[in-house]
Amino acid sequence: MPTGERNNKVDLQMKIKIDVTPVASFRWNEENAQKLRELREKAGYSRKALSEIVGISATYIQQLEAPHLFVNRPKKPKEVTVSTEILQKLCVALNGDVSSLIWDINCTVQ
Repeated sequence: MPTGERNNKVDLQMKIKIDVTPVASFRWNEENAQKLRELREKAGYSRKALSEIVGISATYIQQLEAPHLFVNRPKKPKEVTVSTEILQKLCVALNGDVSSLIWDINCTVQ
């Protein structure tokens, strides 16, 4: 380094952990409800049996299968949403993947 010049550069190595896992939920509609009901029945599960496998209440399964009964009522939400975590658990129980309940894709494991 020539005389009179200072090195103003500092090498820093920082380890920062940032959780970038998206927290998401999906709006649930009658098409999703019908698909879930069909997949549950095809798999031979009652609402209670599926709820025990997934770890949610049978009432929540009923809400997902018949959202029109639960929205826009006194003290009820304006829409039904479902988390990606619950979707994944439902699809594992029904031998499929998350996309099969959201989009029109067959729910099968390859």
